[in-house]
Amino acid sequence: MTLEFDGTVRREGFVLAAQVRADPGEVVAVLGPNGAGKTTLLRAVCGLLRVDDGSITLDGRTLDDPARSRFVPAERRRIGVVFQDHRLFPHQRVIDNVAFGLRSQGVAPREARRRAAGWLDRLGLTDLSRRRPGQLSGGQAQRVALARALAIDPGALLLDEPLAALDVQTRAEVQGELRQHLSAYPGPTLLVTHDPIEALLLATRLVVIEQGRVVQQGTPAQITGRPVTPYVARLVGMNLYAGTSRGGIVALDGGGEIVAPDAPDGPVLVTLRPSAFTVHVEAPHGSSARNRWHGAIAAMVPLADRIRLTVTVPQPVLVDVTASAVAELRLEPGLPVWLTAKATDVTAYPAPVR
Repeated sequence: MTLEFDGTVRREGFVLAAQVRADPGEVVAVLGPNGAGKTTLLRAVCGLLRVDDGSITLDGRTLDDPARSRFVPAERRRIGVVFQDHRLFPHQRVIDNVAFGLRSQGVAPREARRRAAGWLDRLGLTDLSRRRPGQLSGGQAQRVALARALAIDPGALLLDEPLAALDVQTRAEVQGELRQHLSAYPGPTLLVTHDPIEALLLATRLVVIEQGRVVQQGTPAQITGRPVTPYVARLVGMNLYAGTSRGGIVALDGGGEIVAPDAPDGPVLVTLRPSAFTVHVEAPHGSSARNRWHGAIAAMVPLADRIRLTVTVPQPVLVDVTASAVAELRLEPGLPVWLTAKATDVTAYPAPVR
């Protein structure tokens, strides 16, 4: 089955106008900042919102098309949904929560519980079948929610920030299990998330939405290798600058220039990894690096095994250094510094036409 959204949803001054497709067996992660339209897309696909224009189809069957006066209610769409907050029925036992969708489809109670028990066994939840949701941990509750979604044999699967409410250790455990089950699921999956690591680990393709529009889509390698907006660049931890290239020299829109020998002439985007920079507290002499800038440290933030500097040169630049380098160079906010970067560390590519 193929899931296709090609439409417009208007609500309270916000407009989502997008084209999103997920093919059989494909996990498509939908990313974007808060308010970008990710949840609006998910609610429209599962039938909680109507599209104002366009259509939603699943396996060629039209689920929503106002021009044809066609709208299939949520309960008849055969779409499994896993929400961030589980949304399990607190008064029902685990096995009855999992059987709920089957019962709603008209399956007899005994058969519904038999199938539900099979899914609980697949997800290692058999021992919890008699418990109520209030007796479960966050990770257990999210596994139950996944079992409930899969039990109805859905034509498509929607995951709305499925790991956001879990603690770090539980998130890692459930993430591995979720990846295993998604790889075995034959239908299309839409994963709505703001976590780039989650998207990169679980998805086969990424769709980035900003302000109700799709700004970039492709494989994880394509997105991380060539971000096209500042949000996407921050998402993948890259410095991104727009400019105009001529003869391998890029004049940046915000001031300054970058040597990029392979840059095509014309409007381009330029990326540099934060680890590609070398920091100097005195003007560098004898350096082979063709790019050098003078600025000042605006901020310092610890990130795992490194320190991330924000250096204004005059545009903000993210620079990663080791803790020992911070101590050796006595780096601190406000300190004037020089940055160098090799031209071979610069990636430049044509700017997309808007």
